[in-house]
Formats: sequence, structure tokens, C-alpha cells
Amino acid sequence: MKKILLGATCVLLAAGCYTPLNNSGVATTKPWLEISAKRTDFDGSQYDSCYRFNLRFFPQEAAARLDLVDSCISACCWRSEKDSVTLDFNKNFKKDLARYGKAYYFTPGQITLGVSHSNLVNTTRVTTQPKGIIKNDGRVKLKYKLVEDPVRLAQLAQDEAQARVRQETKEKWEREEAQAAAQLADRKALLAGAKAILQRTQGGKIDHYFYFMNKNYTKQGWTFWLGERQLAVTPTSQKDVYTVSCKAFVKLGEFPQHLRQNTVPCGIWKVNLQDATATPANKLAKEIVNLQ
Repeated sequence: MKKILLGATCVLLAAGCYTPLNNSGVATTKPWLEISAKRTDFDGSQYDSCYRFNLRFFPQEAAARLDLVDSCISACCWRSEKDSVTLDFNKNFKKDLARYGKAYYFTPGQITLGVSHSNLVNTTRVTTQPKGIIKNDGRVKLKYKLVEDPVRLAQLAQDEAQARVRQETKEKWEREEAQAAAQLADRKALLAGAKAILQRTQGGKIDHYFYFMNKNYTKQGWTFWLGERQLAVTPTSQKDVYTVSCKAFVKLGEFPQHLRQNTVPCGIWKVNLQDATATPANKLAKEIVNLQ
């Protein structure tokens, strides 16, 4: 009986020690099975370990079908919580086919890996189903075919064409909006320039006109309050030539407590942006220029 046990132990030792020890000091039956950590009792006997499958897939699209963490490939799993893992390569096949109109179908569709440990020989064992599907260096080579759904592909092509038309329409609208905004900004700049030229060249004359007006009303015993001045700019048929109409808001009355609000014109002017000049365009503007 002792000879039988001794012989069995030797066989187990031979089976468990042909691969190098992992970092945790535990031997495995496959080089691609890694033991990252272990748990031992007071006697030093292992009762749990965290294992990881160091696998490489061909084609690489097969790996995209897996949760690499849950499958114990990119992270280790504790054997006490999960001693068996099933790699399901066709789990999302129908979903991908319905979504993209084409999808890879792998054979075999599933690989099951079982993990167990023997404290007798300090070796963690892994079994695979189907057998031999995983090479000794961790390569997993699957057969595959690309399955296509012509109806779904046609629908996707139509959706893509419609999306492209919508995008092109949006981009055209954005370009037109940008051009319109730029034109508006340019127009505002030109209008502001016309106002500035009038203020710079004839502003003093216009101020003198209102001063003269206030002086005359004061002589009559009236109250004259000058308010905000307003300039309205309109383009002419000539390039860079604008007409600027001037008016001011005033309050006027014989008694300060009973003033009436009114508007007083201050001339119509012709402004040339090229030579930065403002000349009278009506009788009142000419009078303002000639006012002494």
C-alpha cells in the first residue's frame, strides 16, 4: 500500500513540476496559468489562490467579445469565488449582427477552463474543454467566418447617406450663418465709421448749433434741455458713401416744471469713408456749417 501511495505521489510530482514556479511559489500544469497570490491556513497549507490566464487570441477580434476582467485574463480571480470560467465568443454575435449588419462567428464558440489545486504536490491544475484548443504558449486560435445581413447593411448605408446629407446641410447653414454674421459685423463697422467721421469733422459745428439754439431760448425766458443725440445711417448708391441723419431729444418749455419732450433735427450729412469727410446734404446742415 505504501508503494502504491509513493508511486502516485511521484507521478503527481512529475506532472506538477515540469513548469516553473509562479511568483507565489505555486507550480501550475500550464505555463499560461499564473498564480498571482495565495491564501494559507495556520499550517501553511493553501486553501485559496488568485489565478490569471495569460492568453493570446487569433484573430484578435475574438478577445473583443470577452469581458477580460470577468474572464480572469486581464485580472486574477480567486479560486474560491470562481473555479471555472467559460469564454463565450459568440455571446454577442446576434446583437452585433443586428447592430452592424455583419459579425464574426467563431468556432469553437465556447472554451471552458476549470481550475483546481493539490496541496499534496503544491500544484494548481487547469483543464480545458475542448481539449488542446489552447497551445502551451497561451495561443488560442479559433476558426471564424464573417456573417452579413444584406438588409441591415442596406439600411445602415441609407442611414449613413442621410446622416451625411444632414451633416452637409448643417455645415452649409453654419457657413451661411457665419458669412451673414461677418457681413453684419462689417456693416456695423461701416455704420459706426460713418458716425465717427461725422462726429469728428462736424461734431463741433453741431454742438455750436445747439448752443446757439439754447442761447436764443434763454433770451426768451424759456428752458432748453439738450438730451441724447441720435444718428441714423443709410447707404447710398455710391460705394463707401453714406447718408447720416442727425436729431436730438430735447425738453423745452416756458416753465421748468412743465417741459415738453421733442426732437430737434441737426442736419442730414453725406459721409465718405474713403476720404473721411462729412458734407451737408440738406439746407439745415448747410446752415449749421455756415453758422457764426
